[in-house]
Amino acid sequence: MFARCAVLVALLVGSVACGASDSTGLGSGALGPPLGSPAEVAAWVQEKTGECAEPTDRTIEEFAEFVGPLRATLYAPYVDRWATCKAGPYERLGLVVFRRDKLAEFQKSWQEAMKAGQISDNPDFGFGNGFALSGTIGLELLGLHRLTCTQPAPQTGGHTLPAETPGCQYVQFEGHHHH
Repeated sequence: MFARCAVLVALLVGSVACGASDSTGLGSGALGPPLGSPAEVAAWVQEKTGECAEPTDRTIEEFAEFVGPLRATLYAPYVDRWATCKAGPYERLGLVVFRRDKLAEFQKSWQEAMKAGQISDNPDFGFGNGFALSGTIGLELLGLHRLTCTQPAPQTGGHTLPAETPGCQYVQFEGHHHH
């Protein structure tokens, strides 16, 4: 299994984060090309990794089972659609497309949940432009970012971009080098 993970990581090339951005360069629009459906996210993952060929559309009820009840209350109101596929070490990699008009609201609700002590950490997805992947292994080579809503932003050696909500930022995963 470890060898397969190493092969997957070796296959991950390019960076969505170093590609196109929106005209403002702020928020998720600065994280590369917009992907607006789970099928687009799956095609992007397959292009980068050679895996994720057969995404399975999932219901919001399945999403709650996938992330657990607490995280479901924080993520689900802002999720447009989602699917899963097999990629690398993940039997079910979550391909999550967020409602673009609700990204700032999502970030603010996460901040509030942290301040209230409901949760103690930032979202555990890798974020791109309007979408996220549920995994963490290998996502640094895809150019995905962590969303942090704690101050100050953790120092990772990667670049940091402002998110839609003040106090939140997109921080590059460890290991990716912005060019």
